[in-house]
Amino acid sequence: MVREQFLFAGFGGQGIILMGTLLAQTGMEEGKNVTYFPSYGPAMRGGTANCSVVVSKNEIASPIISFPDVLVAMNQESFVRFEPETKREGIIFYNSSLVTSS
Repeated sequence: MVREQFLFAGFGGQGIILMGTLLAQTGMEEGKNVTYFPSYGPAMRGGTANCSVVVSKNEIASPIISFPDVLVAMNQESFVRFEPETKREGIIFYNSSLVTSS
């Protein structure tokens, strides 16, 4: 892996920010360059939340990602919003109890 871009998305209380934090910490422990960019609404539970993480052997110019390699969508709204932006050869994980379209 030279550079991988991850996007975790869902609503508050689903562990979105925690997933990104754990991935970022793991990347740092492996000696990789890492950016971590959380974004969440004003509500602590039930509001929108997403988090982007870039892990790379090389320097990272920006924490913003346009086309993630990996998408983790924990609700329908996140799946609908971010699935079209995921790279064609990317991987999508989704919560099958809350996401009805694939």
